[in-house]
Amino acid sequence: MNAARRVPARYLVLLRDWLNSQAVDTAAILRMAGIDAAKFDRRDATLDPPEMEAFIANARRLTGRSDLGFELGRLIKMTSHDLLGYGMLSCRNIDEVMRMVTRHYHLMTETFTMRYHRDPGGRGETVYTPTIAMPLETLRFYLETIAVAHDNQVRLMLGNAGGSYDVYVTMPAPAHVARYHALAPTRFHFEDRSPPGVRVVMGPAVLEHLLPFADVHLARDIDRRCGSLGQRPPATSREWVDYIRMTIRQAEGEAPTLECIASQNRVSSRTIDRHLRRENFSFREIVNQVRFERACELLQDSGATVAQIALRLGFSDSANFSRAFRRAVGVPPSAYRQKTTRKRNASSQDPFPPRG
Repeated sequence: MNAARRVPARYLVLLRDWLNSQAVDTAAILRMAGIDAAKFDRRDATLDPPEMEAFIANARRLTGRSDLGFELGRLIKMTSHDLLGYGMLSCRNIDEVMRMVTRHYHLMTETFTMRYHRDPGGRGETVYTPTIAMPLETLRFYLETIAVAHDNQVRLMLGNAGGSYDVYVTMPAPAHVARYHALAPTRFHFEDRSPPGVRVVMGPAVLEHLLPFADVHLARDIDRRCGSLGQRPPATSREWVDYIRMTIRQAEGEAPTLECIASQNRVSSRTIDRHLRRENFSFREIVNQVRFERACELLQDSGATVAQIALRLGFSDSANFSRAFRRAVGVPPSAYRQKTTRKRNASSQDPFPPRG
């Protein structure tokens, strides 16, 4: 999968320019990373994961700094995203921004996905999740970049309006954690657990803040143009399995159909079906697997009711969801939640848990 996932070079150009301002020999970093410097002169250039990993590792080695992800996050603003950034600026409020970015997040990076939804109380949850395996150093660089960039852009949109919200980052608190405290009123929480990612929870006051340059017609036009760019289709059968899983996982409500995914990738549904069968999968099997993986995660880690989880996963009602969950997992959703809650509580209370 790594060869199929790319990142626009324009983001590392921001970091390179900042490093230059700090008198760092960025030409040496590029040489050590084996990256053609000419890539940084083309606005449409992209980097593959090994190039990103090499740049990050060598930049850290040469500077001795562990906060480069934090620094890059501070540099990213709406106009850093080319066409999509101007669409963000044209939205009416931050809720619309989050929905537009979710639809086109692959234009920012293909190494993470983004999901966004609002609960019945109006709170919005945004979740960023890696799509590929990567070294721990690279992963933490990405997590810091995403967390800080999200906050930096929201703060730019809020202006003087203020507004606090929470950002949860799945990594240990870094040595420079005091820099996060200085970003108040945003509250950053570091959680050393898996799965890795960044989760942002914002309330209605932030999400419904009106933006000064709203233009509904321009936003609609840019949304359509971003949609036409599309994500490059996977190349191998294994990549198709992973891509379908990722697409189903980031969907809210009813899962996209095979025909819809085929249309978005400009291939036939028979082509995708053929790739899946080579890996001994069917589209329906993948949909069901991902649905119930998500169901288990939501039952363990969210305060949503069974009915709310059923709606998020595209079931018509909680009764249908409960029956399907019991067939797949062996117990009803409520029993699964009680069981996992008891295990978690027992683990946290026992200072010497059994090994093995």
